[in-house]
Amino acid sequence: MPFQTRALSTVPTRPPDVEIVFSGQLFLRSDDGSTCDVGVNPIATGHDLLIEVRTKKADRPDVINMRHVGPLDFRSPEGMKIEVIPQADTLAAWKCVSPNTIDRVAGTGAPYEDFRWMLNLESDLFHNKDLVPTVFGTQNTIKLLQGEFFFRTGMRAPVGLKYERQGGGLGLAVFRRIGAIARASLFLVQDQSVLISWTEGTEPRSLNLTKSLDGTTYEIYIENTPRFVQIPVPRPSDLSAFEELIHYYKVIPTDQVPSNARFTLKPVDDPTPGQKGSPTIPCQVTILDGPGGS
Repeated sequence: MPFQTRALSTVPTRPPDVEIVFSGQLFLRSDDGSTCDVGVNPIATGHDLLIEVRTKKADRPDVINMRHVGPLDFRSPEGMKIEVIPQADTLAAWKCVSPNTIDRVAGTGAPYEDFRWMLNLESDLFHNKDLVPTVFGTQNTIKLLQGEFFFRTGMRAPVGLKYERQGGGLGLAVFRRIGAIARASLFLVQDQSVLISWTEGTEPRSLNLTKSLDGTTYEIYIENTPRFVQIPVPRPSDLSAFEELIHYYKVIPTDQVPSNARFTLKPVDDPTPGQKGSPTIPCQVTILDGPGGS
């Protein structure tokens, strides 16, 4: 069962108590519609996992509660759990969408946060079949459970880029303003908290984020991105260096997707009037939301 669908307009308007931000070489999938598994690609060349938790309060600097760098090892059956305690009355992994039709060629139509801007590798835009990357069911999985998670697009590719899907037996397709960074919001009730469990070295660790009545909120960053980034980002003349699918296919067995059925998704300069400088090229999160539909 894929993500459950919910109208974007029904998402609570107050600030989330806990916001989870996903960036880089990550798969997001929901097997049962009530939980979400985050698959971390451990062999994406030059990428490293960073998980950081921050406490946020108005007019005060952020407080870093936890920072983990590197693989999630020694914990079974998943590398990390992020769970709501006690569990929510409604258990759901919602993909929040609008009634609008998405024009992927123009990058227009649906609102910015519509979760459909995130690219679904199982959709008819790509493989139109269920995929089982080898990262799931291992310590390379982060499991979100026991809560009502509202998934939305957090960042889209900027104006000034287009993406060309090539190969895979489907020919050329052009996308603009695709989703790159995803986010999931949790709205807690009094006496609820979010418990994070993982292993540091060989020691079990946990962190409890409690519901606050003083305006305190939390952000959890899950990033699997290149370790060293210079500012400004050096940009090769061949933008194919930013092609992300080549790394994702490393953890999708060839008996599921043979070499002649694999795509590339390359960013290409797409200048707009008044544009100055080079646009940022965000690292791409993908979702596995079932075949059928785009």
